[in-house]
Amino acid sequence: MGIAFSRTTRALNADRGAGSKVLIIAALVLIAAWAAWFIFGRVTVYQVSRAAHIEVASSSREISALQGGRLIASGLFIGRRVKAGDVLAELDSQEAKLRLAEAEARLAGYPERIAALHRAQSSTSQASAGTQSAGSAELSAARARTREAQASAEFNRGAADRQKADAESGGSAQIDADRAAAEARRAASAAEALRHDESRIAGDSSARRADREADSARLSASIATEESNRAALEQQVAQLRYELESRKIRAPEDGVIGEVMAVKLGEVLGAGARLATIIPDGTLHVVAAFDPATGLGRLTTGQTARLRLDGFSWAQYGDFPATVERVAGEANGNTLRVELLMPRREHEELPLRHGMTGQVDVAIEQVSPAVLVLRAIGQMLA
Repeated sequence: MGIAFSRTTRALNADRGAGSKVLIIAALVLIAAWAAWFIFGRVTVYQVSRAAHIEVASSSREISALQGGRLIASGLFIGRRVKAGDVLAELDSQEAKLRLAEAEARLAGYPERIAALHRAQSSTSQASAGTQSAGSAELSAARARTREAQASAEFNRGAADRQKADAESGGSAQIDADRAAAEARRAASAAEALRHDESRIAGDSSARRADREADSARLSASIATEESNRAALEQQVAQLRYELESRKIRAPEDGVIGEVMAVKLGEVLGAGARLATIIPDGTLHVVAAFDPATGLGRLTTGQTARLRLDGFSWAQYGDFPATVERVAGEANGNTLRVELLMPRREHEELPLRHGMTGQVDVAIEQVSPAVLVLRAIGQMLA
């Protein structure tokens, strides 16, 4: 028995040799490594949102009726993808169409009427030029006759003076002198009459020219009136066309119809009645609500984040990267609004859509585990 016990003792002593030292050294190394990680290591601290949802960066657009009327056609249904300018609904416009047809028919007659007035004005101008030329010629002829009569009167007056002198000297009979004097007076009267006739011809020519100018002025006034009426009618036609166009409710931009109001064909809508909402195409961003007490001062632009969607397993679909774009300067009630940019990923298994909800984790800092433990102890003591 003594021999067996001594062997056991020697075996135990041998067993406490190199193997135990290795185990102790390994344990010490692990403890040192953990202590180094605990003091010098870095872990990411995340700020978790209360709620979050995906939105299109540009605001959604409401589709409303600019004018009131009876709804006669509608292509509004949720999920329809539309292009800018697509007709989505139409209001009754029969009355406006009739008024437009009447105005266009009246407008079609103005060019010919205005052209006829221009032709009449051109003819009047030509007639006025002819009248002025004829009047000038007639006045020139009258002046020539007046000069001729004046020359004859001067000759007769000279002959009468000579005949009178001869009669006084006894060279001729008194009757001849009286006859010569009478002839001189007749010639003077004829010259006077021709001068009056010259004045009459000048006056008649001026009157005819004034009449032509008055006719031309009346035609110009008529042309101006017709032009003004045509311009007013063109404006009326443009207004009626705008009214017709405004009864066609079009998509303001590319996007998807996200909401449709409960309206029926034949229903009379008032001006400004809301019909639907279009969610425009564009870059997606996330709007998240954080606790102001822990978010203010910690959340800032440029921080990285990740979004986990409600209703979709993150283990299957993963999370979605994002970047803090804007942080509200102050809290709104008991929430702090934060907007995050999120790139659109092509050919993804789960396409992101406007309105999806989830939770956002924002990486606010990296600290050592020791600092986290000290913070936790400080919070408990506080």
